[in-house]
Amino acid sequence: MSTRAAGRRIVVATTVALAASAAIALGGQFASASAAPPVTTSAVAMGGATAGATASRGTAVQVTPTLPPPAPAVPAKSGTGRRVVYSTTLQRVWAVDGHGTVVRTYRVSGRTSIPNPGTYTVFSRSARACSYAGPQECMRWMVRFAVGPGGGNIGFHEIPRWYGVPEQTDAQLGQPLSHGCVREATADARFMWTWGVLGTRVVVLR
Repeated sequence: MSTRAAGRRIVVATTVALAASAAIALGGQFASASAAPPVTTSAVAMGGATAGATASRGTAVQVTPTLPPPAPAVPAKSGTGRRVVYSTTLQRVWAVDGHGTVVRTYRVSGRTSIPNPGTYTVFSRSARACSYAGPQECMRWMVRFAVGPGGGNIGFHEIPRWYGVPEQTDAQLGQPLSHGCVREATADARFMWTWGVLGTRVVVLR
């Protein structure tokens, strides 16, 4: 082999080796490029925020609980002193102490037209009572304060049960669903049984 031919083979071999090295290097760059970098926000896009900060959608957990709306204040012109205030329009009761402080307020189910507006007095109480319909409809903690147009007593009491089944749910309180009495949730009926002693004033408003 001549010296010139040997030189040509060396040049070709070197060129192939360099091409292979370049292909390997480029392949590594492509592999690195396939992994997307984390999403970041620049200081310009965020109006001066720290560059490189990772974008976030916030937490999926509610940090501050949603509170129920405040209860309506005791209606004006409802008298003074210790009393029970019942609004047939709002279907709500307030128990007010002698200093004018609302001790408790809650939704009830009565009727919008019964009893008539006015001031009444608790005159009778029964830990358990049944309606004129018979023993199939009974209720607990009856606190009577008025008489209806048909002569029947009107009072505060727990949601009545028809053959042992509640005639409405607590969630339905606030709607006028009774025949004339004022239906209460169990805890509220227990409270009224303690609060509404004989002689307690009951102010009924529209």
